[in-house]
Amino acid sequence: MSHGKDSFDKEYYKRFFDKFTKKEFEMYCNWSEGWINFLSKYLPFKKGKGKKLLEIGSSLGYFSYIFANRGFDVTCSDVSEYIVKKASKFQKDVSFKVVNVEREIKLGQKFDYVVGFEVLEHLNNPQKAILNIYSNLKKGGKFVFSTPFPTKRSLSDPTHINVHEKQWWLKIGKEVGFKNRKVVHGTFVPFLYRISKVFSFGLPIKTNLPLVNSTAFFIFKK
Repeated sequence: MSHGKDSFDKEYYKRFFDKFTKKEFEMYCNWSEGWINFLSKYLPFKKGKGKKLLEIGSSLGYFSYIFANRGFDVTCSDVSEYIVKKASKFQKDVSFKVVNVEREIKLGQKFDYVVGFEVLEHLNNPQKAILNIYSNLKKGGKFVFSTPFPTKRSLSDPTHINVHEKQWWLKIGKEVGFKNRKVVHGTFVPFLYRISKVFSFGLPIKTNLPLVNSTAFFIFKK
């Protein structure tokens, strides 16, 4: 079983959400804001007026919530119809779509940014997904994504079926046709974001410490 099947998705999302409450949504918005603030050191993410952004694997759309509040024209997408139905209840002014990025992305528009956070490691064919994303970016558009590097913790998750070192992802980006490719490691304070977004921030370092949220961010420019 995999994402996109209601029976699987209902069990999977129990890991993150108890009752899909507003409080849970706001907690993950705190987490997301820290990540976007971190990326704002490398990308113009503070204000997005006039920029179209697509989020893949959006879950409840907490990252998109932050982007929308910063002025981006946001489209949310996920392969799970189950989670898209849940997400649409939290944001009435954001478009939510069921999209399988490994097959095709047909949304009738091209984007300045496509973002995906902790998504590609779950895919059977991330190369195909990246190619589809490339086709849906405007010239000069950017694909911004995070994915964990191999550690005992990241490899222990059975849904993490494509976990690789940064060189693997950079090679795929080059093969697809992205002109510029950059990677930045980010490590974030764990758990305290549940209290306040004040505690949601990251440092540009890589660590294998248990419980600490450390990941790799990639910026691919078309």
